[in-house]
Amino acid sequence: MPELPEVEHYRHILLSLVSNESNKQLKKSVHLEFGPPPLPTKRFPSEQTINLINEGNYYITDVLRKGKVLCVVLEKKSKSTAAEEDATAAINNEEADITGKEATILISLHMGMTGRISSPNRIPKLESLSDECSYPPPHTHLIINSPNGQQACFSDPRRFGSVFVHSYNGQSPIDEECIPAFQELAPDALAASAHDSNSGIVDKFANQKKVIKAILLDQRQVISGVGNWVADEVLYRSRLHPDQSFLTVSEATKLVSEIHHVLSTAVKCLNDGQEQLPEQWLFHRRWRGGGSKGTNSKDFNGKTISFVKSGGRSSAIVPSLQKKVARKVMAADSETTECKKKKSTTKPRTSVKRRK
Repeated sequence: MPELPEVEHYRHILLSLVSNESNKQLKKSVHLEFGPPPLPTKRFPSEQTINLINEGNYYITDVLRKGKVLCVVLEKKSKSTAAEEDATAAINNEEADITGKEATILISLHMGMTGRISSPNRIPKLESLSDECSYPPPHTHLIINSPNGQQACFSDPRRFGSVFVHSYNGQSPIDEECIPAFQELAPDALAASAHDSNSGIVDKFANQKKVIKAILLDQRQVISGVGNWVADEVLYRSRLHPDQSFLTVSEATKLVSEIHHVLSTAVKCLNDGQEQLPEQWLFHRRWRGGGSKGTNSKDFNGKTISFVKSGGRSSAIVPSLQKKVARKVMAADSETTECKKKKSTTKPRTSVKRRK
């Protein structure tokens, strides 16, 4: 399943479709077309909606991302005319209300299990798919043609992904809080884990009764964008068992730091055209054996990898490094706990009366 690093790479591919000022003067506009059948029957725009967009004289101005969801922003070439024609349109109408007269249209894409964005010169690989390198890839459902001559497509063999269309008649630049597909998501994991803004999420990870793997996978609780392989990588680097609960503040701080390191490193690798992530990562070995019993997978340092069920998913761990600590109450920092132990074991001084 594509996670934040892969989806950010897909955004990078779609950015080639954004029109600059010279492209906006061209007579051409964005043109959407369906791929070969069978097409998804649910969570996918209708033929009528696609035709209205094609006839509406739009161009692509931006591609946004939050967590694992993308949003392609289409703007009418003459926004003043659009405002006059559709002055009564509400913000964020559902697809059924699309008329082709809206000033701005938002196309939100969720990759599901096997969705990906490709272009003629860039077909990303997915661990769950074969190394198919033809363009457009098999099971392509939507092709986006930009006025600048660039093209990209959305393909999804298992058809668990989705494409939604909404109108947006609010102010520019786009307020991400007003994008329907973004509204229910927790803060973006890459942005929220940055050093200058991570203090808030450290507190949200610490002292939680819910196991840490389940918190990481919940796209609405603390952060969005982390999936199974990223969660396993982060927990491995943080030396945390996926079923650990009641994290200390120190453990939560380390966790957030590793979230940012793993995500930023993976994004850079993919956007730089490197198919391979760092060799020492658990990523390269977590797939071997598929989590089956008796697998002999080892990490980069030769330590045994085991597979457990956590957060409803198969989780790769290194038991010698990731030990679950039994905690029935909220944990304090190790330093604080150690101080308390010393205080409790130190005998109080008794006053001795001296003879005069």
